Amino acid sequence: MELIKPFTSASQAIDLLDNGGKFYNIFTKADDDIISPSEVGKLAGVTFEKQKAVLYLQLALSKLTSREQLEVEGRFDDTLADNFQKYHAHELNSAEAVHAEKIASNVLVKGSAVKLEEEGYVIGYVQIPIVDTFTLIPFSESYTVYELKTEGSDTGILIAHNKDVAELPAGPLTIAGVVKEFQLEEGESSQTQKFIEVNYYTD
Repeated sequence: MELIKPFTSASQAIDLLDNGGKFYNIFTKADDDIISPSEVGKLAGVTFEKQKAVLYLQLALSKLTSREQLEVEGRFDDTLADNFQKYHAHELNSAEAVHAEKIASNVLVKGSAVKLEEEGYVIGYVQIPIVDTFTLIPFSESYTVYELKTEGSDTGILIAHNKDVAELPAGPLTIAGVVKEFQLEEGESSQTQKFIEVNYYTD
């Protein structure tokens, strides 16, 4: 999970995104007026994670006007344009909307995050891959969990991030993440509950 400072202008976005990628991206050139997935990945801190790179890009462009966003998007190469459309995040505003969303979908939500104590929220289990099988680990051992209070909704949205990163700050936030689920019980027939795994945020 990482704090993103959105671009303040189209020219700033283009200057920073048209960066040539990392040293091993030998076919990508800086300042050629074409923005490729490897160049976005360099800023997003990812290499092969297309979906996460699109989340970063969408949040980083979020403060630009529609016209400025189109100016930046006009420089996307074909692959990045396809990825941007395929993984474009839906903006949600309620827990009901999260529950209706498909697993592994990119989403954006706005609200204020209230940290939940490790005891007191729904206990559950997440599947963790180990070699060629999966094991169940208690949800609270893997994640720091919050309820995101959104404007106009009485029910908060369950969001979480890996425990090995700093906690979310207080106050209004925009969260960019992926819809995931955890089991309420250990058995294979257990019911599940959806939550948003936070990848990036901005204040």
